[in-house]
Amino acid sequence: MAELYIIPECYVDTNLIETLVPTAKGYNHQKGCNNVVKVMKEKLSDKFAVGIVDKDKRQVSYVNEFAEIGHTDSLYFYKHPDKAHFLIMIDPAVDRFILKCAKEEKVEMKQFDLSDELRSFTAQTKQVSSKEDTNFKKLFHEIKSAEMKALIDGQTSKL
Repeated sequence: MAELYIIPECYVDTNLIETLVPTAKGYNHQKGCNNVVKVMKEKLSDKFAVGIVDKDKRQVSYVNEFAEIGHTDSLYFYKHPDKAHFLIMIDPAVDRFILKCAKEEKVEMKQFDLSDELRSFTAQTKQVSSKEDTNFKKLFHEIKSAEMKALIDGQTSKL
């Protein structure tokens, strides 16, 4: 049940992580950073936990207890000094992050019936149905395949 200790913040985050790293039981989806942190602090206070959240301008106070242990251009990794708690923060927020990855890998959003315009795409990602949407799953697989091909061909990613 270790996967229940991995807590994505929103519907499309959950779809993304379930698509790229599938498990038998799925992940512990919570709506919003506040709820991710609440589960970590209250239900998993003495257990291993990984929260996956957007790196928002305003964060809940618990985030201030974490220290950055590494980052890429878009992903920031944090560790709590006293607990087995970790945070993965996505910057820009997941909707921009997905569009950025698709653009970098030259993946056309329209082939998955998804918008390539931020406002419309954000509206698509905010739908409850985005958690199970097969168009998103296909998009994530395509981005992953393009990224793997780039790595094999000797190009590096800036994720």
